Amino acid sequence: MLKLPGNAEQFLDRYWQKEPLLVPAALARIQPAVTRNELAWLATLDDVESRIVFTQREDNGVRYSAETGPFETDYLAALPKRDWTLLVHDVEKHLPAMRRLFRHVPFVPDWRIDDLMVSFAAPGGGVGPHRDNYDVFLCQGIGSREWHVSCAEIAHDPTASDDLALLAPFSGQPHTVHEGDVLYLPPGVAHWGTATRACMTYSIGMRAPQLSDLYPEWHGDQGQDLFYADPDLSADESIPGYLSPASLTRVADLTGPGLDPDRAAQALGCHVTETKAWLSPERANHEEAAAILGAAGEPPRLAVHGMARIAWDDRNIYANGAFMARGRISAKWLETLCSTRELPALPGIDGSTSECVDWMLRMGVFELPENS
Repeated sequence: MLKLPGNAEQFLDRYWQKEPLLVPAALARIQPAVTRNELAWLATLDDVESRIVFTQREDNGVRYSAETGPFETDYLAALPKRDWTLLVHDVEKHLPAMRRLFRHVPFVPDWRIDDLMVSFAAPGGGVGPHRDNYDVFLCQGIGSREWHVSCAEIAHDPTASDDLALLAPFSGQPHTVHEGDVLYLPPGVAHWGTATRACMTYSIGMRAPQLSDLYPEWHGDQGQDLFYADPDLSADESIPGYLSPASLTRVADLTGPGLDPDRAAQALGCHVTETKAWLSPERANHEEAAAILGAAGEPPRLAVHGMARIAWDDRNIYANGAFMARGRISAKWLETLCSTRELPALPGIDGSTSECVDWMLRMGVFELPENS
């Protein structure tokens, strides 16, 4: 876990969704890590979301422009020595070992974590001043970066490239970060980072659904579209995969009284487990699932697919945007599945558990055996 000032509960009480926090030497090292070459290789793949942001220094200021991947290897090799940043999203889905970095924030429910974005910035590189609508932990790998952070209202830059939603330049509080430092930013906080030396940054970004994500027919006052927020989050909500009663209450509170609690739960669970279209894992059909479950007459050894998302609550189980009734499936079994991302090796599988595993196979939760 990050070396926080105080304990996890104190961090949640004082900083989570309230104010930014720089934690020097929060990590002894980033492990596992990716190299510049590995990141560049990912950026050449068709199913990987990547982009390069170029910094253009002019007499009247700095401008930024972006290009989206995949990129040719020769193009990446010919990039200049400074003033650009390569960003790759969903790294943990393509390199499942990188999920271990999420263990540094065990006080945040894992269903709230969206992805691990990794960026390599040449000296002078950055993505410009901007704000995000979600929490993020910016973990500094090799090299160094200067951040400017401001909680003030910063206007959007009308002259910015259409490829980037940027703010007007500002001179907020500066922070120079080095390897092992972590900068936490709540939603809406303006930030602007520039590499002072070639550097890697590992961004653990959260998923914050909007009402329109949960209820497409929603029309709030004056078109207002609220984001899910949990400034009252407590550490005891961080059971792996678990959608706590408090999280479901927060969703229901967004729309006011009258919302069916069961519908609120299903909407949240399906949304937070939904995968991007190009990251949907392969699904078993009925025959393949039956063959896998019947192999050798014993519980199969199955690993959760790197792109799969799972959650559960007191009524339902959610996987890759779908749900089924939980029935008699134990909380311990589900917690173990979500924490280890392997089919729990518990003694025997009863009928309800077998039905659940069959459904998960058909939803693409598990990596399919090669001979299936």
